[in-house]
Amino acid sequence: MAANLDQIGARFRFYMKIKELGIYEAGILSGTSATLISNIIAGKNYTMDELLKVLSEFKDLNSHWVIYGEGNLFKQTGHHGPIVPEKRMQHLQEMQRLLEKLDAIEKSKANQNQIEALKARIAALTTQL
Repeated sequence: MAANLDQIGARFRFYMKIKELGIYEAGILSGTSATLISNIIAGKNYTMDELLKVLSEFKDLNSHWVIYGEGNLFKQTGHHGPIVPEKRMQHLQEMQRLLEKLDAIEKSKANQNQIEALKARIAALTTQL
């Protein structure tokens, strides 16, 4: 499966929103720059090596999910589950299901109305975080 740069950016932006990270903070935490983080989020002007360097610095983030949209957003941390407050887990799972559905619809380009409705729902859920 080929990586879609726009979707990688959307998924990484989603992770940053959950973790309440700004572009500048993500650059510092990843040991890179705000410019690189901005480029990743925008889906342009970065290499796979740069992306992998950034992703490797976020220990709880599942890089396979960011790149391919498969699996869970968070890595499992042994017996303790994902690193996220329990009260937010159901909300995050719903958002992940919507993102997966959005990916499937965008791949088929079947119906632009469905895409816009899902994007609006994801945006609404994101504002509640």
